[in-house]
Amino acid sequence: MSVPYWRLSGFYGLYFALIGCIMPFWGLYLQQQSFSAADIGLLLALFSAIRIIAPNLWAAIVNRYAAKVPAIQFMRLGGCLMLLSFFGFYWASELWQYALMMLIYGFFWSAILPQYETLTLEHLKDDLSIYSSMLLWGSIGFVVMVIGLGWLFDFISILYLPVFMLAIMTLIVLNSWALKPAADNHNELAQLQSLTQPQPQSQPQPQSQLENKTLDARVLKIGLISFLTINVLLQITHGPYYVFFTIYLQQFGYSNGLIGFLWALGVLAEIILFWQISFFIRRWSLRVLVIFSLLLTALRWLCTAYFADQLSVLIFSQCLHAFSFALLHVVSMRYIGVFFPGKKRLTGQALYSGLGFGLGGAIGAGVAGLLWPSDKVEPAMYLNDSALVFSIAALVALIAALIAVFGLPRQQSKFV
Repeated sequence: MSVPYWRLSGFYGLYFALIGCIMPFWGLYLQQQSFSAADIGLLLALFSAIRIIAPNLWAAIVNRYAAKVPAIQFMRLGGCLMLLSFFGFYWASELWQYALMMLIYGFFWSAILPQYETLTLEHLKDDLSIYSSMLLWGSIGFVVMVIGLGWLFDFISILYLPVFMLAIMTLIVLNSWALKPAADNHNELAQLQSLTQPQPQSQPQPQSQLENKTLDARVLKIGLISFLTINVLLQITHGPYYVFFTIYLQQFGYSNGLIGFLWALGVLAEIILFWQISFFIRRWSLRVLVIFSLLLTALRWLCTAYFADQLSVLIFSQCLHAFSFALLHVVSMRYIGVFFPGKKRLTGQALYSGLGFGLGGAIGAGVAGLLWPSDKVEPAMYLNDSALVFSIAALVALIAALIAVFGLPRQQSKFV
């Protein structure tokens, strides 16, 4: 097949396995290096902040030299530089050195995902059902990594974390050289659709240009601003989760193995949602799905804030990750096709990644680091102050939901 389904799926599996190293365990790794909560928040804020610049700069370079150098070569270059730059962490020992390496490594790490996303959707002609089935393998990679490392770090030191990360990055680089640019693949795409949609129904094919024709310029402008603002706020709400969730649960006496399971549980919920994504996108508009998911995101952070000591409630809140990340991400891919049709897609992917995961992630991590209590305070005060941080995240999610209600396009298209 000219659609490299398994090779693209393999990338998502490896990339999200790498995220499975970073999100649950990198904060613990930094804590093991004797950094304070504020230092950890700063370092991860820098790691997110560089994503504001990196994807957009890479997109500009790719577009600038598109006539001379295939875009896939830049994707491969980014992967190689990501791998090489990570060795700098073996040199770093002080805060400023770690900060420098977070910026350098983050620059190359954050540049490759938008390029892979663009390549994937070009191969698939924007088919969200097949795209979600590929993301499912990313979820599996994440689950395997967090459960495996969570169990392993009960027996070995977390200082071995960089070794696992280097191994995964090496596989990502090798995978990039097995891929090729997208071509005209309508016949192969039809075969893939028959595999990923066992009961095909009559439905419109991806039609970004048609959608744009039904939306006037003013609605598109307001919708675009709202869409980008919502994604910035969404990533701000995830700041305390990505930076301190593992450390937070340790205060309740959860083992590393159980914490790894809880991280994996959220992604298992993703897998189920990706598997049944057509149930949502065939019944409700993108706008309704965004509003619904943001309300569930607020509920998730409130449960995390005040019921983390009750395992059953914590399990429920982790299952809501299917909506606070998975459904919102798939819907965002459609919105990028609406706001950035055709050759503008890479620019849209870079903007989405830079503002959402970059700016939003940096603000979320930085603010969480500043507000997070010191581990030297009394346990009761520590838990109360930690709950307040997650409560603020819930409030930000509600604000994002209000923006979605009034800012996203309403009824001009069934898909919007």
